[in-house]
Amino acid sequence: MSKIIELREKRAKVWEQAKAFLDEKRGENGLLSAEDTATYEKMEAEVVNLGKEVERLERQATIDLELSKATSTALKTIPGDGPKGRASNEYDKAFWQYMRNRNSYEARNALTIGGDGTEGGYLVPDEFERTLIEALEEENIMRTLAKVITTSTGDRKIPVVASKGVATWVDEEGPYQDKDDAFDQVSIGAYKVATMIKVSEELLNDSVFNLESYIAKEFARRIGAKEEEAFLIGDGEGKPTGIFDNDSGGEIGATTAGATLKADEVFDLFYSLKAPYRKKTVFIMNDATVKEIRKLKDGNGVYLWQRATRS
Repeated sequence: MSKIIELREKRAKVWEQAKAFLDEKRGENGLLSAEDTATYEKMEAEVVNLGKEVERLERQATIDLELSKATSTALKTIPGDGPKGRASNEYDKAFWQYMRNRNSYEARNALTIGGDGTEGGYLVPDEFERTLIEALEEENIMRTLAKVITTSTGDRKIPVVASKGVATWVDEEGPYQDKDDAFDQVSIGAYKVATMIKVSEELLNDSVFNLESYIAKEFARRIGAKEEEAFLIGDGEGKPTGIFDNDSGGEIGATTAGATLKADEVFDLFYSLKAPYRKKTVFIMNDATVKEIRKLKDGNGVYLWQRATRS
């Protein structure tokens, strides 16, 4: 590139000299002598030749650049290369072969994709994990109502407002009163629930038997029932604290006056909540309580709890 620039500068310089020579040597009639004409034509020819040389060098640079490019496009992905680790189809297939006691060399090799046993390998495939979580939501009503938080440490600290400040009336240019909110932290710990499923060898060897689906549904049924029980009446000892726990559970809004439930007491319970919480109120009841509420009637013997209809 420097050679091309040098020739361009030289061509421009020779051309300026040629024009100056032409202006200087013209006679009164505007013509050149034969000797001056030969000199000028020589200078003009040099300008033309320099231009041709510049064009040749530019074409050469263009061709060199084109030939220096790769003759083929590099593969960015390996053909047939899918998800890696526990999300791959190969890992999923090897895992269920391993569960069926078909522990071949190929299966063990595929399972090392997720790391060996000491590094977290041989874990359930990602897709099965998602299937189990979805099944848990169907079995445990509390999972659909509560906010589910995923944590890697096992404990989660959540900041809460212990007390709120209030606004006050002040005079014109009067001082503002300091009413800050008071904040606190609530630590939520993780607990472990476990179960074991025994599957007969006949079922394991039956290729038609959907082992993955059976385990997902049975795990979800067992774990979901245990979770829901703890979320409602758990005492916090090795399990979550339930909302009905006497010490750390929810506050009592209203109680029945006698053994028979009355409609007024249902309204007392609803309006025992502060107005902001009543907007998204959800009632959780066992079957016996639902039955008692559905039996409530007005003075004409019509049930108060009527199923909503659309016109």
